[in-house]
Amino acid sequence: MRKSNFWGLLFVSPFILGCLVFFVFPVGFSAYISLTKWDMFNPPQFIGLKNWVNALKDPVFWIAFRNVFYFALIFVPIQTILALIIAYLLNQKIRFKGLYRVIYFLPVVTPWVAGATIWKFIYRYENGLLNYFLRLIGLNGSYWFDSEKWWVAIGSLAIMNVWKGLGQSMVMFLAGLQNVPSDVIEAAEIDGANRHQIFRKIVVPIISPMVFLVMIMSTISAFTAFDVFLTMFDIFSLPVRNSIVNLMVYREAFLYGKMGPASAMAWILFIIILVITMLQKQFEKRWVHYDS
Repeated sequence: MRKSNFWGLLFVSPFILGCLVFFVFPVGFSAYISLTKWDMFNPPQFIGLKNWVNALKDPVFWIAFRNVFYFALIFVPIQTILALIIAYLLNQKIRFKGLYRVIYFLPVVTPWVAGATIWKFIYRYENGLLNYFLRLIGLNGSYWFDSEKWWVAIGSLAIMNVWKGLGQSMVMFLAGLQNVPSDVIEAAEIDGANRHQIFRKIVVPIISPMVFLVMIMSTISAFTAFDVFLTMFDIFSLPVRNSIVNLMVYREAFLYGKMGPASAMAWILFIIILVITMLQKQFEKRWVHYDS
C-alpha cells in the first residue's frame, strides 16, 4: 500500500510542482506586491493598503470598471443567445453541417492582430464597410471604436468580441445538445409541438447547465478582456472615457513600472469578478435543471 502511494505521488508530482510554481506562488506573490511599492529593480517596500485605497479613490478606475461592466452587459447575453441558436441550427440534419461549424469556429483561432485589421476596416468612418451599407439605406454612418462617445466605442469592441468568441460557445452548446434524448424530441413532435416550442420548452431546460456554464465563462472572459482593447485602442493616447481596468493594470505595471498599484487593481478586479460570479450562482437553482 505504501509503495503504491509512493508511486502515485511520484507520478503526480510534476503536476503538483507546476501548480505550485505557476499558480500558487504567482497568486501569493501578487497579493504581497499589492501591499508594496516595487518597480522590479529595487527591493519591495511594504506600504500596507495604500495601493488599494488609492485605486478605490481613483475616479479613472471606476470609469474603467464602468466600461468593462458595460462591455460585459453587451457581450455576455448576445454571445450566449447567438451561440445557442447557431448550435441548435447546426445540430439539425442539414447539408455541409461540418463546413458551417468550421466557418463559425474560425474566428476563435484567428489571431487578434488579424482580427483587429479586419474590424478596423469594417468600422472605419470614411470608407468602412459598415458605414458603406448604412449610407446605402440613407443613414450617415458613425465613428465606432474611435467614437467620442464611450458607450459607442466600448459597444463596438463588445460586438467584435462576440465575433471572436462565438465559435467556442457554439462548440460547448453542441456538446450539450448531443445529450438531448431524441425520443423526447420525437414524442414532442408527435404531440404537435413545433420547433420553437421544442427548443424553448424541451431543449433549453435540458441543456440549461451548459447555458449556465457558458454564461459564467463569458462573464469572466468579458471582465478579463484585454487583447481586443490592446489591438483596437492606442494605449499611449487612450482617452480616460475609454479606459478599462486591464489596460490600466498593463500600463501601470509594464509601462510605468508600478507593480504595486497594478497588482492592487488586478486583485480588486478579481474580487469584483468573484462577487458577480457568486451572484450568478445564487440564481442558478431558479432556472438550471440538473435532473433532466
